[in-house]
Amino acid sequence: MPNCANCGTPETANQQFCSVCGQPTPGSVAPLGPMPRLPASETFVAGTQLAGFWWRVLGLIADVILIGLIISLPLRSVNLNSFVTSYVEVAVVFIYGTICLARFTGQTIGMRLVRTRCVDAVTHVQMSVGQIVRRTGLHSLFILAAASYHYTLYLNPTAKEKILNNHNSEIAFLFAIPLIVDLLWPIWDKRNQTLHDKFANTLIVRTAKY
Repeated sequence: MPNCANCGTPETANQQFCSVCGQPTPGSVAPLGPMPRLPASETFVAGTQLAGFWWRVLGLIADVILIGLIISLPLRSVNLNSFVTSYVEVAVVFIYGTICLARFTGQTIGMRLVRTRCVDAVTHVQMSVGQIVRRTGLHSLFILAAASYHYTLYLNPTAKEKILNNHNSEIAFLFAIPLIVDLLWPIWDKRNQTLHDKFANTLIVRTAKY
């Protein structure tokens, strides 16, 4: 049985303080246990928030106008085959998106105009090159599918030509469904992501600066 280190009074089991002098016993302070491990949470860059659907639409419209004016119109003046023109335009979309997202830290020119930025969905910082290629690549494939069906639209059609116009329009719409669904997906998605955002694990956020 141990004794009090101060006055020598015998101590009992589980005694916290000496019954004579009040000196704490060696077992009065329990040793510190290990701190519990908490799950890591996502970090977020201060001053940013998820970009709404219409901000995404405005940025996309700006990019479409830019690509159309600078690239598509000159291509059409060359009188290339419609299939070749479509493939070249899709290739330009892929190159434009990949270079801009890499060069301007997650922004195309249209996104810079409306102050939105594409970031990693977990860390909310700049995407990797692999993410940029996956995101732009899937988006380009959706565009390619929509542009792969070509048909002649008859002006002032006869009754038979009207049927052909309607039939071809319906088929063209079917080819465009993947692109339409992809672009509309942020409307009901809780993180405002498109399908190509989910594939690349990215988000579109609003930024206070360019």
